[in-house]
Amino acid sequence: MSDETRRAGVRRHHSAGAVVFDGGRCLVLRRGREWVFPKGHVEPGETPRDAARREVLEETGLIVEVGAPLGSTRYEFQSGDGRWNRKVVDWFVGRREGGELRLEPIFDEGLFLGRPEAIARLTFPGDRDIARRAFAAVGGPAGD
Repeated sequence: MSDETRRAGVRRHHSAGAVVFDGGRCLVLRRGREWVFPKGHVEPGETPRDAARREVLEETGLIVEVGAPLGSTRYEFQSGDGRWNRKVVDWFVGRREGGELRLEPIFDEGLFLGRPEAIARLTFPGDRDIARRAFAAVGGPAGD
């Protein structure tokens, strides 16, 4: 399939998520073999910041204060029906304010990790870059 043909039928998605901190550690989630941050679709009429707050609560049970924006990641994937999808995810720093860690069933594990461990564990390069930005924004130690 040519790039032009693929782009013509692409579905576009807008999501938002947060790198959730509790002290100097951030939350990473395991879904199968992938390690990721909590994120999800921005609903109609919802701001990305509000979507990030809602998605963290839905996926993890944690109440967070959503702070500084960290930028966006963009990627494409092919869904089970064979259609191409293009997703933009807006990321924010999140600070745990309450709640108990109760993961949605799609997640197998959730861990709060320091900078080197989180960056090493995250599956996708874009997420590792967001982690670096997040630790820099909260004043975390340098180095991977």
